[in-house]
Amino acid sequence: MNNQFPNEHLYFGKAGHLFVMSEFLLRGWNVAIPEVDVGDDIFVVKDFNGELVRVQVKTSKAIYLKNGGYTAQFKLSLKQLRDSIKEVSYVLVVREIENWNQPIIIDQETLLGLYENQSSGSEYKDNLTLRLTFKNGKVTNKQIDLTEYQNNFEDFIIF
Repeated sequence: MNNQFPNEHLYFGKAGHLFVMSEFLLRGWNVAIPEVDVGDDIFVVKDFNGELVRVQVKTSKAIYLKNGGYTAQFKLSLKQLRDSIKEVSYVLVVREIENWNQPIIIDQETLLGLYENQSSGSEYKDNLTLRLTFKNGKVTNKQIDLTEYQNNFEDFIIF
């Protein structure tokens, strides 16, 4: 990331969190930021029944390709991804010049399966690096089509 001011990455990350929180609020979920960060960025709650979903938000800036489209890179903790005790949903958002893209929303089990069974992403120092390509209406990683997870608020519908 090309920093324009000190600690820009912290402001950028928080802006991504707030964008994601607003998207959940617009869909009727309540949101909260945990006081102690132990891996969950936000809690998303259905007030009428108390259902709680832990959410990990990752933000990236679009890197534009010469032949159209753009890429974005995300670094995820493999330890957290493999933690079967706390189920987490991942929301990946990309900032394109002046706008946020439609978030990629994918549950922990699916993301871990893509990594372990289809070699999605690259492992380095206990982290999984996902490089997503957004082009011609599709989202891919190493030829794996992830388009179905774009704007996938399916599990976050209020009944």
